[in-house]
Amino acid sequence: MAVNGLPSPDVLSANYAAGRQSCVICLAHQDLTELGTTILKRASYGAAVSELRVDQLKTHGGGIASAEYVSSQIRYLRETTGLPILFTIRTVSQGGKFPDNSADDALHLMLVAVKEACEYIDVELTWPKAVISGIVSQKGNSKIIASYHNWTKGISWSGSLLKDSYEGANRFGDIIKLSITSTYLSDNHELALFIRDHQKQSTKPLIAVGMGAHGQLSRVLSPISMATHPLLPTATAPGQMSVARINEVLHLIGRIPKKKMFIIGHNISHSLSPTIHNAGFAELGLPHHYSIHQAPQIDESVEKILKDPDFGGASVTYPHKLNIQPFLDSISENAVSMGAVNTVVVGQSADKPDQRILIGENTDWVGIRNCIKGSPVTLDSSSTPLVIGAGGAARAALYALQRLGISNVTVVNRSKERAEGLASSFTTLNISILTSLQQVDAPVSCIVACIPADDITEDDIPSKLFVSGKPGILVEMAYRPNVTALMKAVRRLGSWSVSNGVEVLREQAYAQFELWTGYRAPVLAIEEALISAASYL
Repeated sequence: MAVNGLPSPDVLSANYAAGRQSCVICLAHQDLTELGTTILKRASYGAAVSELRVDQLKTHGGGIASAEYVSSQIRYLRETTGLPILFTIRTVSQGGKFPDNSADDALHLMLVAVKEACEYIDVELTWPKAVISGIVSQKGNSKIIASYHNWTKGISWSGSLLKDSYEGANRFGDIIKLSITSTYLSDNHELALFIRDHQKQSTKPLIAVGMGAHGQLSRVLSPISMATHPLLPTATAPGQMSVARINEVLHLIGRIPKKKMFIIGHNISHSLSPTIHNAGFAELGLPHHYSIHQAPQIDESVEKILKDPDFGGASVTYPHKLNIQPFLDSISENAVSMGAVNTVVVGQSADKPDQRILIGENTDWVGIRNCIKGSPVTLDSSSTPLVIGAGGAARAALYALQRLGISNVTVVNRSKERAEGLASSFTTLNISILTSLQQVDAPVSCIVACIPADDITEDDIPSKLFVSGKPGILVEMAYRPNVTALMKAVRRLGSWSVSNGVEVLREQAYAQFELWTGYRAPVLAIEEALISAASYL
């Protein structure tokens, strides 16, 4: 997402350099707000970039969308998907709807894209030289995708036309895009050789696809692929596939091997984690599977899982967050600071790329942080959040607040000594320690409750803890009961939002999903699966 008017880091180039395929979700609609947030979010899952086809936007008589309307569409798309944006205009002769005789208007809208901090701008080779030089000279921090499209059948990837187009795109593009119609299945083989030859001589990212049914394999082979989604009303080019279908084919050709993930712990038969992760895998077309592994201790069965070549990662819960650490190759800074591991990630050795290593990570704090960030409350260095408890969950809460830039925190715990021991691990925080809520002398706008729900009754909660009408956020780590005393108290205020233990669990699981797969968790699909599972039970 663009920050302070500057484009996001160049994810396409970063993925290309790492040998990781990127997908661009192509959006062609007269008004993206008509599609709505649900469709746009679902369509964006698994994609690295979203493409806005500006020539497809609705117009008012002149055949060209206004700059103001284009800006509003860019902002809506960015707010909805959170992805970097590829800004594309295609004229009628280029296969789009923009008037062929409106090159100056096209340049004007491209400069709107620069102003709106679009990360990528597509510039077709067939634009007049003045348009190309104009946008290249004024692109700012945006990256230029120099593109060539040809719908004529029979063009060869080894022919002079593609060679000339490649050289033309290479002269001014930060990224090269070549797209032609595939006539035969063998065209995909030529395309693969074309990609290989390019990568031997250049590190510049390349998009190379064959349009049409015969070219669908090319959309799997291309290092950067243009994708669609079943929920979108139309694809922007013949033969486009969804991200899920591309991943399914990548698995079939051996590029995405099936991995086994687990939750490892004791008394976890009712865990929601399999529902969360397996729904995410299915949504993105990934072949992986997540299972429950009950183990009262780290025994041979756990060691066997960790050593299995097909092992892809694990969630770690009570009572193994400490005793699993000797079986791992390294522990992340987060996990060291938290004093516990709740996630095992499979990585690669820096010295021996072919050798896998097991990394201990912790995402518990991410769940708390995301619940706070997702609330209407804005915390800053002058805020003093309240943490109730001094155990492992409280440690996660303090770490989350520290990562949010908080300086001052109040910890309430019956055992002052235990709270002092916790505070000693967070020397960058100014922590005040109290032994009861009655001792809190100023209203708060953020509470993270990290103790069993029945440890607090409504009588324990002083009214001075809150300011009526002022928004706040309660993160209640307890799972049961569904409504705790603290939740009742803040809900009476009408201005506080509440995140319960299940929401924290989901958020930390989404972070695990990204660590294991490299994809953002497809949250809407996962939430559907959780609702369905709850209905079934």
